Amino acid sequence: MTTRNSADLETSNARLAIKVHCCHFWEGMTADVIMERWIAPWANVFGSSVTICDKLADADLVLIGPFAPKHENVPGTRMPMVPAGGYERVFITGENATPVMDVCEWALAFDFEPDIGNDHYMRYPIYAWSWGGHGDSILHALVAKAPETPAERAARRHFCAFIYSNKRAKLRRWLFRTLSLYRRVDAPGRVQNNCLPIGPTGKAKIDFLKERRFTIAFENSSAPGYTTEKIVDAMQAGSVPIYWGDPRVAEQFDERCYINWHAHEARICRVLALGNDKLARSRIVRKLATPLTLLSVVRRTIKADRDPAIYEAFFAQSPLTEHTRSYLDERRIADFWHQVLKSSETRARAKTAAGR
Repeated sequence: MTTRNSADLETSNARLAIKVHCCHFWEGMTADVIMERWIAPWANVFGSSVTICDKLADADLVLIGPFAPKHENVPGTRMPMVPAGGYERVFITGENATPVMDVCEWALAFDFEPDIGNDHYMRYPIYAWSWGGHGDSILHALVAKAPETPAERAARRHFCAFIYSNKRAKLRRWLFRTLSLYRRVDAPGRVQNNCLPIGPTGKAKIDFLKERRFTIAFENSSAPGYTTEKIVDAMQAGSVPIYWGDPRVAEQFDERCYINWHAHEARICRVLALGNDKLARSRIVRKLATPLTLLSVVRRTIKADRDPAIYEAFFAQSPLTEHTRSYLDERRIADFWHQVLKSSETRARAKTAAGR
C-alpha cells in the first residue's frame, strides 16, 4: 500500500472537497463505481476530500471515458470533446483509444509514452490497473500465482480455449476454425459457441483456462501498445497464449512464453518482400502473408501440443520484461493521481476565492 508522506502533503483539515464529474464511461460504470475505483482510494492515501458532482460546470475534476457518441468525439478519434472549463480533465481508457492531449489535461491509456510526448500522460494498460496502491492488478496476480509442475500441466485434458462475444474480429475466428480441424477448441462465449457458458467473473474465466493447454488470446483490434488482460489471464491460468493484437507485445512479455502471431507474420513478410524492410511492412504484403501466418501459427501450436519439451519451454522463464515489471511498483501511478488531485484542489480554491 502506498503510504502518505506527511512532509510533502498538507493536512486533510486544510483541504476543500474536490467535486468530481464522470462522463462517457462504459455501461455499468456509474459515478459511484468510478469514484470507488479510480479516485477514492488515492484521495484517502493523500488526504484529499472528493465528492460526486452531477453538473459539468460545477466540477473541479472531470473523469472522461472513451464511449461518447461518435459525433461528440474529436474527428477521426475515440477521444470525447469535453470543453475546457474550471476543472481538470482526465481521459481514462481500457479501449484502443489514443488520447488527444489538446483536449484534456491528463490521460491514462495504452499508447507508449514517447508516442504521446506529454508529461501529463502515463501509459497504464488494463493489466496494470490497481486501486489505491493495493497491488491488486492482474499483473500482480500473475507474479503471485503458485508455480505449476510439468506433471500438472501434462494432466490437462483439454486442448484450447476461445472466449469471445465480439463477432466482428474475423482473424481469431479463422484461427478457431483451423485449430478445430486438429483438436476441439472449447468456446463457451457467444462466438463459435460449442459448450456451456462460464460465469461472468474473472475467477470463472481463469478456472476455465486452467483446464486448457492453450488459449486464443486475440485482441479486438491491433495497435502499438494496445495489450489488454487477455494474454495475462491466460498466463495466470498456466495456459499458453496464442496472441494477436499489439505488434509491440514482445516489449512487455517475453515471447518465449507464448505464440506471437506478429513474430510469425514479420518473418513471413520478410521472405515475401525478399528482405526489403519497407516492402515487408507494407499493407499489401502483410495481407498476402495472412494465410501463411495462420498456417505457421497453427503448425507451431500443434508441434507444441505434441512435443512435451517444446510445450515446457514456454514455462522455462518469467514472462515479464523490464517494462512490465515497472508496473508492479505503484509509485508512478500514485504520483500521477497526487498531481491530478493537487491540481483539482487548486481549481477548487480558485473558485472559492472568486466567490463561486
